[in-house]
Amino acid sequence: MNIAGVLKSDLSIAKTVASYAGWVMRTWPRGSKGRVNVDDIDMFFRRYGEGKPVLLLHGGFMFAETWLGQIPTLSADYLVIAPDVRGHGRTTLGTRPMTYRQLADDAIGLVKRLETGPVHVVGWSDGGCTALGMAIKYPDLLRSITLIGTSWNVSNYSDEKMKELVALMEPLNPVTLSLRMMRRLLTPEHYRGGEFFAAIRDMWLHTPDFTIEELRGINTPTLVVATDRDQFLSEPPDPMRTFREIADAVPGARMAEVPGGDHIVHIAHPDIVNRLILDFLNGV
Repeated sequence: MNIAGVLKSDLSIAKTVASYAGWVMRTWPRGSKGRVNVDDIDMFFRRYGEGKPVLLLHGGFMFAETWLGQIPTLSADYLVIAPDVRGHGRTTLGTRPMTYRQLADDAIGLVKRLETGPVHVVGWSDGGCTALGMAIKYPDLLRSITLIGTSWNVSNYSDEKMKELVALMEPLNPVTLSLRMMRRLLTPEHYRGGEFFAAIRDMWLHTPDFTIEELRGINTPTLVVATDRDQFLSEPPDPMRTFREIADAVPGARMAEVPGGDHIVHIAHPDIVNRLILDFLNGV
C-alpha cells in the first residue's frame, strides 16, 4: 500500500474511533457489561440495544471494543452482545487448549448462559473461524453467520504468508509487543501472558482445520465478506479465492465483495460493512 493509502486508512480508522467515542458518551447508560462463568473461563461481555440477538466475535489479540464501528449501528435494531473471547481482553484463559472449536464451545456457552435463544453471529478473522465452528456443531442455536477476514483451513495461507504470520508472532516483533502491552492493560491475569501467547501461536500455526465436507454440511444462512487486499489471505491471481471457496462450499451462502478492503475492513470502512451486515440480517 502506498503512503497515500496508509494515510487514508488511518484517517478512516480515526474517524471510526471518534464516532464511537461520541456515541458511547451519549448512550452509555443504555449499555451494560457483565461476566459469566462458561466452563473453565470467566467471560466478559458488553451488551447494547434490544431485539433479536447479534453476537460479535473479534479477532486475535483483540477485544469487544474492536467492534466500535458496528455497535452503534447494529444496536439501533438488534440486541448486540460483544464478548472478550478466551484469554483475550478481560476474559480469563482457562485450562483447555485454545482452538477454534473450543472458542465455538465458549461462544455457545455464553449464549446459553445469557438465555438469548438463537443468535446472529458476526465474526472477524479468528471470530469468523469460531463462527464456522459454531455453525458446524450448533446450527440450532444460530440464526445466521457473517464472516469477515475469515479462512477455513490453515492450508489457505501460502508459504510466504505463513512466514509473515510466524514473523508476526516473534516475541520482539514491534506489532506483537504493542498487542501484548494492550492486552496487559485489560487482562485480569497478568501472570499468564506467556501461556496466552503460546496458546494463540499454536492455534494460528495449526488451525483452522475445517474440511470442505464440514462446510458443505452447514445449513445456517451465511454471508462472506470478501476483500482483495487482505494481508493474510489475498494473493494473485485471485485475491478473493479463500472467500470464494467458503461461499461456494456452504449451501446458499452469499458473498459480498468490498474492493480495496483489507483485513480490518470493518474498522476502516464501517459504513460499507454495516450496510452489508444489515441488508443480510434483515433478509434472513
